Amino acid sequence: METVYLGCKKHLFIDYLLLERCRGVYIAVNRPKLTGEKCLVAEKPWESHRIGPYNSVWEDNGIYKMWYDAIASDGSRWLCYAESKDGVRWEKKNLGAVSFNRIKETNIVFPPEKTEVFEPGCVFIDTNPKCPRSERYKMICTYKPPGGEPGTWVFVSSDGVSWEPLSNKPSFRLSDTDNICFYDNRIGRYVAYVRVWAPLRKVGRCEFNDLKDWGEAQVVFSYDEEDLEHLDKDLFDAMDFYNSSAVKYPLAEDVYLMFPSAYYHYRREVAEKMGSTHPDNDGPMDIQFAVSRDGVHWTRHDRRPFIPLGKTGGWNGGCLYMSYGMIIHEDEIWLYYTGYNFTHGNYDVKRDKYKGVISRAILRLDGFTSLDAEYTGGEAITRPLIFTGEKLVINVETSAGGFLRIGLLDPDGKPIPGYTTKDCDVINGNYIEKNSLLARKNRLIEIR
Repeated sequence: METVYLGCKKHLFIDYLLLERCRGVYIAVNRPKLTGEKCLVAEKPWESHRIGPYNSVWEDNGIYKMWYDAIASDGSRWLCYAESKDGVRWEKKNLGAVSFNRIKETNIVFPPEKTEVFEPGCVFIDTNPKCPRSERYKMICTYKPPGGEPGTWVFVSSDGVSWEPLSNKPSFRLSDTDNICFYDNRIGRYVAYVRVWAPLRKVGRCEFNDLKDWGEAQVVFSYDEEDLEHLDKDLFDAMDFYNSSAVKYPLAEDVYLMFPSAYYHYRREVAEKMGSTHPDNDGPMDIQFAVSRDGVHWTRHDRRPFIPLGKTGGWNGGCLYMSYGMIIHEDEIWLYYTGYNFTHGNYDVKRDKYKGVISRAILRLDGFTSLDAEYTGGEAITRPLIFTGEKLVINVETSAGGFLRIGLLDPDGKPIPGYTTKDCDVINGNYIEKNSLLARKNRLIEIR
């Protein structure tokens, strides 16, 4: 039985890596609480068609910052900026950085002028220790500068408002989606998640040292036979994944999260019957969830929607897209997502006005997945574990009648006298951080 060296870091039950055997317990995906808040809505002239879906949200030096996508009724597309003190009410600051139709006071930060080829990707704060402060903010976008080459470009900034190209050419080919990029401190390299067509939309991954050259993409996440098998063929003729919204969880070294929008393609005759403006490329989207230890191999423990569509016709009843990034506030994780009342192909830029709502979803800290027990109780025995430190801290929720006991086993799998589950103080309640036993060998966990 292979020993696992945990060190003194946080470890999440995103899979069965730490477990030798289980009885009556399983990995559960926990859905967030949907607040229904309309944190940002389309209201400015440069948002006159819609806001979203490609947004980035981070806390930076105590300020909540959002870079969000906006489309005007003339078809021009913009990256805009907003700030918040509480994560609910967001201020669209008049920055004076980019003008729109002679309006100088806007919250637009890019592009510097209208262009036919621009689609925002993500904004990330570069944690590479070699990154100069003048390039601390990085912005990824699909872009064609005046007289330049179209492709996926990297821009840099010291303040997240004024942007300069990192290079005089794109870093990657055209990739028409919310391209994600970040510095992965676990491997000491940059990674990017992009769109690959093979034959429909899949998620590709690039790994590189030089942000100016991403190299080739490897497909790491895709629809599969199980997805296609369960489609209602009277409604849909295909299903794929529109974007990834992949992110490395900042509080654990080996936890990567993906919130892909699952796109269900209406059959043409179905879309036509619904009056679609683009019946060959139409259908609803909701948000699924996948998890990984390395950012390469992804698992969907539960294929049901992580965030489901709202009522048909409502602001979140047609398509949903997760924003890149998250805010960690005390014992909660705040996620932001965009909802639309139209499906993917059933809209008109000039006709449809001020669409899109960016809302907030809340999870408990570290609570994307958990090790859950059946109603009748269960037991999980870990592989041999070695960790440093003097205490074991757990995140546990038992509700009223449940309990948790933790005990120690010796290398032969036998209970250690004085440290068995019967010797353990019973844990009953809801704790984000609950001190438990000092454990340098196997732990036997009994949950009910």
